[in-house]
Amino acid sequence: MHKVLIADSTAGVPYKWPHHTNELILDRKDAEAGEIMLTCIEPGEQCHRHAHADNEQIYYIISGRGQLRYSEPDADSDTVAELVPGQVVYIPCHTEHQTSCAGEETLVYLGVDVFPRGKPADEPTWAAHADALRRDTATVWKIEK
Repeated sequence: MHKVLIADSTAGVPYKWPHHTNELILDRKDAEAGEIMLTCIEPGEQCHRHAHADNEQIYYIISGRGQLRYSEPDADSDTVAELVPGQVVYIPCHTEHQTSCAGEETLVYLGVDVFPRGKPADEPTWAAHADALRRDTATVWKIEK
């Protein structure tokens, strides 16, 4: 059984990637079907293009400006949406997407991952997911192993 969590969103555990930082606020191991993090993308940077097979994502844009490039099913080309503070973004499972910082201020958003079919058994914690992501994207990001 999980307990109520009240967390300081500025005291997350940082996971630094080549182009952004995820500060883990709620680990998936401490929730039934989700996790929460604060994501920061510096000016001129972007996450790599990717899709999630087992989770939906919800963003709440806190500060900065950005762009979300994504592919709709059956679309011939990508859609690009501007991201500004106060917006909420929903990204369904299997949707290819890429988030970038489009302004001179760091793009900061609260990200909520929701696992509609339950958490993946092979990645029961955010750390396990981060390890798999580092391994699977090493060539994309040229990460030292």
